[in-house]
Amino acid sequence: MLPRLMLSSAERNTAQTCRRLSFSFARPSPPLSNFRIPLEPSSRRLLLSCNAQITRSGRHGDPLAAQSTFDRMPFRDVVSWTALLTAYADNGQISAARRVFDEMPSRNTASWNAMMTAYARSSRLAEASELFARMPGRNAVSYGAMISGFAKNGMMKEAEEVYQAMPRRWRDPVATHALICGYLREGKLDLATQVFEAMEVRDVFSWSSMVDGYCKCGRVCDARELFDAMPEKNVVSWTAMIQGCVRSGMWEDGFRLFLQMRRECVSFNSMTLSVMVDACSALDRIREGIQCHALILALGLQNDVFLGNSIIVMYARARWMDDARRSFNCMSIKDLVSWNSLIAGYIQDDALEAANELFEAMPEKDIISWTSMVVGFSKRGWISESVRLFQEMPEKDEIAWTAIISAFVANGKHENAILWFNCMVDEGFRPSAQALSSVLSASANLVILDVGMHIHACTIKTNLESDVAVQSSLVSMYAKCGSVTDAYHIFLSIGEPNLVTVNAMVTAFSQHGLVKEALELLEDMQRYGCKPNHVTFLGILSACAHAGLVDEGYKHFKSMTTLYCVEPGLDHYTCMVDLLGRSGLLREAVDLINSLPLSPHSAIWGALLNASSIHSHLEFAELAAQRLLELEPNNSAAYSVLSNMYGLAVNKKSEERMRMTQMSNGVRKTPGYSWVIFDNALRQLNM
Repeated sequence: MLPRLMLSSAERNTAQTCRRLSFSFARPSPPLSNFRIPLEPSSRRLLLSCNAQITRSGRHGDPLAAQSTFDRMPFRDVVSWTALLTAYADNGQISAARRVFDEMPSRNTASWNAMMTAYARSSRLAEASELFARMPGRNAVSYGAMISGFAKNGMMKEAEEVYQAMPRRWRDPVATHALICGYLREGKLDLATQVFEAMEVRDVFSWSSMVDGYCKCGRVCDARELFDAMPEKNVVSWTAMIQGCVRSGMWEDGFRLFLQMRRECVSFNSMTLSVMVDACSALDRIREGIQCHALILALGLQNDVFLGNSIIVMYARARWMDDARRSFNCMSIKDLVSWNSLIAGYIQDDALEAANELFEAMPEKDIISWTSMVVGFSKRGWISESVRLFQEMPEKDEIAWTAIISAFVANGKHENAILWFNCMVDEGFRPSAQALSSVLSASANLVILDVGMHIHACTIKTNLESDVAVQSSLVSMYAKCGSVTDAYHIFLSIGEPNLVTVNAMVTAFSQHGLVKEALELLEDMQRYGCKPNHVTFLGILSACAHAGLVDEGYKHFKSMTTLYCVEPGLDHYTCMVDLLGRSGLLREAVDLINSLPLSPHSAIWGALLNASSIHSHLEFAELAAQRLLELEPNNSAAYSVLSNMYGLAVNKKSEERMRMTQMSNGVRKTPGYSWVIFDNALRQLNM
């Protein structure tokens, strides 16, 4: 049953007139492409009405209704055929559009352009080029469609060739704008600028594209100069300029532009407001974000899904989860991004139970939903739940695999990380930089050089050896596996080391007692454009402690606050206690602990206990052991060290008391173990 035509009263009157003229919708007459006799006014009105109905159906996403109208038309012209072709093309049915094109009794330039544009938009440029070559008569639209199609698909050489062949009078502004957008898409701002400056006729779209291009290349001042010179601005140009300012950290300028936009009564859209909300979110300007939210409500845009999602993300980043949930509940239409954004917010806020409740209530889940929960359970330390969810996932991608591998590493399950990485590769997934970095960390922690070298080979095969995170992990892996020379070779191969890689190398030198090299690298950091941070100083102080360089250690410890504005943490104080204790300055070490602005953690007392043992200072050893056991009652090292010191001091009574206390508390020494590769599998060898 064909659907009935939806006709207005005037159209129904025209249809009745046609029926009086013996035209029938049920039995269409043979199509006429060129009418040899003029149509009567009533017939002409019917033809125009049906053509308009075909166009409307196509625009409303219903090409079948367009086909139905077309089939019941008593007569058709070339506009009818072209409208039907366009209805199919606009709804992605390119094959059906081509069938209509091939069946057309005759074609005009608009017909050729419609088919060619459909191919170009679908990235089927070979078919588009074939039609373009066959066209009997081209116009500006024909050339523009080809240039736009080539440019959007990164085929700039072909786009340039068509542009050069295009008559100059047709180039500006549409075709030239398409060429400019192609250059900007590839980051070729200089070429885009040359074409723009050569334009004889510029429209607001060309100006806006250049403003956006300058902003995306970080040249915000140049973009602002161009923006101010625009003879006419629209919402796109205003939004591009505002977005450029806020992304470059020029928040105040962006906000002033937004206020100026409102004062000049420019009608902004949801994209403009989304840019402002995202900026408030990224820059932690929650007060301004609330004002934007109020404006959205005042304008009645609260049902815009895109804006609603931005609001959820803003409140979630600020950890205002009640407001994020209220915004979510007020949305009449929610998409997957809405659900996933709220789940991610709960996980960030460590509200795993709320996240899981929301996850279970989702009407449909995608890979992002599942992966978020895998990460959430991992952060809570519930690695078995992460594994269960991962195994239940209906489909997995590289991001999901990376999440579970990283979960194993974060929870100390390094052997599982390596085994699951091998499964990921065996199933045909390409490892990401984060996955490679995580499994390199696992190899380093297990001190398995062979596995680490195998992963290094994977980074080369996947062309990820130049990734900063991977390079840093390679340096750490080789250093922890005892091959500091290989670590340094990788470091030297990095063209422009960043702070992460420099820190990795400093730590490597420190771990291997290469104090001179670590200190030289600290001096060279300025040459690399890096400023030392807390990780850098942790490596430097640790190196000084192992070498017994008290004065050098003190100098760098003081420079943290005086030169680099880095506030020392408990780990830095631990290094200083270790440095003083190893050098026999136990009283100074205790004084430093007593002067701490923070409560000492177990590592500080452990460092003092170790130093007291080295220098056989029983009084300080007893103090350190007592405080250490208060923090960690099951720390077997405290019992063992103090018991041995009592034995050396020929204090058999205290030695026996310590052993009895350890036994009564059920504290046992943790056995050592090593990892070996046997039959291509990792196995734990207990010592």
